[in-house]
Amino acid sequence: MKKNLLRIICLMLLFLIIKECICWIYINSKNNHEVNSYYSNNSSFNYKSSMVINIPVINLNTVVRLSDDNFNNLKYGLVYYKNSNYNEKIIIFGHSGMGYGTYFNRLDELKEEDLVYLYKDKLKVTYKVDKIYDVLDTEISILNNDEKRALLLVTCQKKHKNRRLVIHLLLKSTQTLKK
Repeated sequence: MKKNLLRIICLMLLFLIIKECICWIYINSKNNHEVNSYYSNNSSFNYKSSMVINIPVINLNTVVRLSDDNFNNLKYGLVYYKNSNYNEKIIIFGHSGMGYGTYFNRLDELKEEDLVYLYKDKLKVTYKVDKIYDVLDTEISILNNDEKRALLLVTCQKKHKNRRLVIHLLLKSTQTLKK
């Protein structure tokens, strides 16, 4: 009886692990396809509401989508909050930790002066890390100020789940791409 119960538990765990791996592979494959679609000027890329983020320091090159009302699509990748206009403040949220959808897992490796690139429509927008700080998960002031020409990258602190790591970047330049 105990052996059968142990086998069932092991099979369930194996199933869950395989399911997570398949989800991770599917999501990464889909994001890679979308990024390639953007760079090749393919009409399958959603130019109206998506953009591509590139952070060379942590080898990140992926799609950023508009968040849904309850941030449910955050579990599938990076999302931006309300605005994608580089003349305003753009806020991008992502998960860190283990599992699929943890694109900001290495965000804590960024340092002041590092560069981040956003690709939106036919623009390459370059930002430079200005400051790095953390806030409580209940802190909403970062969402509601009138700051212009800034980018915030926000994720969970690895050691403190009730705190958020915030990477504050300032607009450095914009470049029109020839596609």
